[in-house]
Amino acid sequence: MSKEQHVGPLQGRDLISLAQKLARDAERHAILSASLASQADRLMVAGLRQLELKQAAGSKPRPRAGA
Repeated sequence: MSKEQHVGPLQGRDLISLAQKLARDAERHAILSASLASQADRLMVAGLRQLELKQAAGSKPRPRAGA
């Protein structure tokens, strides 16, 4: 296996490297999460608009044929 395995506790440079990797991963996840939340908001607004249009179309009085 090509991965190094640490026998003892992590050294200072290893801890810093791991902290930087975790920070980058957290930033990527935050960006992705914000993007998904924004997309969900847009879809919710689009769905609400469609429902409003259907309700408005359904509530308009229809002309009577015999009047």
